[in-house]
Amino acid sequence: MNKDEDAELISKAKATAVQYLKETYGIDVEITYAKKMPTYVADKIDFEGNVKGHKEQTFDISVDYNTQKTSNFLISPELKKVLPDKKLRGSE
Repeated sequence: MNKDEDAELISKAKATAVQYLKETYGIDVEITYAKKMPTYVADKIDFEGNVKGHKEQTFDISVDYNTQKTSNFLISPELKKVLPDKKLRGSE
C-alpha cells in the first residue's frame, strides 16, 4: 500500500470515528493523532483526540479500515464525567 492509499484509508476511518462519537455520545471531537497499524498486526487505524474546546476530555478509538467498525474506545476521567452513564454502560 502506498502513502496515498494509506492517507485515503486514514481519512475514511477518521470520518467514521468522528461520526460514531457524534451519533453515539453527542460529542463533537477533533482528532489529534492517527496511526495505521501494520497489516500483519491488524487492519486498524488508531486515533487519539479530544472534545472540541475541551483539551482535557481525551479519548482513543480504533477503526477497522475494511469494515469501518469502531473498537477499543478509551476515555479520560475528565471525559467520563460528562458522558451519559447509560451510554457508557451500554458499550461495555
